[in-house]
Amino acid sequence: MTETQNIIVLTTGGSGGHIFPAEACAEALIEKGYEVVFITDKRGSAFRQLASVVTYRLCAESITGKNILGKCIGLLKLIAGSIQALLLLRKIRPKLVIGFGGYASIPAVIAAQVSRIPTILHEQNAVLGRANRILARGTKLIASTFPAVKLNTTNKPIFQVGQPVRAAILEKANSPFPATDQELNILIFGGSQGAHFLSQNLPDALLLLPSELRAKINLTQQARAEDIEALKTKYQNAGFHSLVIDSFFNNMPELLTQSHLIIGRGGAGTLSEVMAIGRSALIIPLPSAADNHQYENACLLTQNNAGWILEEKDFDAANVANQITQWLTQPQILKETAERARQLAILNAADRMTDVVQNVIGSGG
Repeated sequence: MTETQNIIVLTTGGSGGHIFPAEACAEALIEKGYEVVFITDKRGSAFRQLASVVTYRLCAESITGKNILGKCIGLLKLIAGSIQALLLLRKIRPKLVIGFGGYASIPAVIAAQVSRIPTILHEQNAVLGRANRILARGTKLIASTFPAVKLNTTNKPIFQVGQPVRAAILEKANSPFPATDQELNILIFGGSQGAHFLSQNLPDALLLLPSELRAKINLTQQARAEDIEALKTKYQNAGFHSLVIDSFFNNMPELLTQSHLIIGRGGAGTLSEVMAIGRSALIIPLPSAADNHQYENACLLTQNNAGWILEEKDFDAANVANQITQWLTQPQILKETAERARQLAILNAADRMTDVVQNVIGSGG
């Protein structure tokens, strides 16, 4: 590789919430003629290997939520990864490095800043993540999913570009709200960390719904593998029109599109996909999410009457059942809420991110 090439480095790792936006951004940059290189950690194998995208893996490990020994080991790995990244960036000589959050992004972004290569951060949540807080002072700007970003103590400019979502989701954007005269479709999912509470508690509410209403409901619920049998036992006499329980669904875009009501966690990826397709959602934020960012994310919906928040500490089966009954028996509420959610979507987020990249490169960093 030579410095005459328009090489952009994307760096992140870990969860799909970080990986999916990086993938979408990579595709948009490639379409604009850039060469994309991906730098991640050992967990970054989730990154879909796009044609022409070279992937490098460095040492990186979180230092939060660990004892002193674990923090020391994590810090040493981050230092080792940063040295690896310095050597790698000297070889690649990119025009720009974009960090998409997570501790896996720290080595490459720090190496770029030390090497005086311009950097951009993408913050997916409504609260600046811990990794991005470490890196923010040395970056050119922060591209955000949400209109405002809390805990940003720097004076770096913030540009709302939105959350780049998967192409499969964009294909379903603006799908008409499904008919409600015959059947009602509820989709419940909470991710690998957050599904246990939903599996334990939501059945108590759903079983309190009127029997004639349950008979119209097609319930699809994602659960952890170890919870599936217990969940099936709870629902065995529920009388739903149909019931599907699994630990993973590979047709999530279709399930979202078919849904009348979605119940899930408040990750930025979930909310962005709900808004892109335009559906009503009851968000139950994961209380252990760093800096309560899932609650802050979901506030965008509630502030615009485009969805609802229920905190775990306020969960009451009878109240939840009454609320769901109201929504399902007055589906116009769901339809209007879904339309307001759709209006919040930024469907061209990847292109907006590409525009920011071009502006930074065009201004000489």
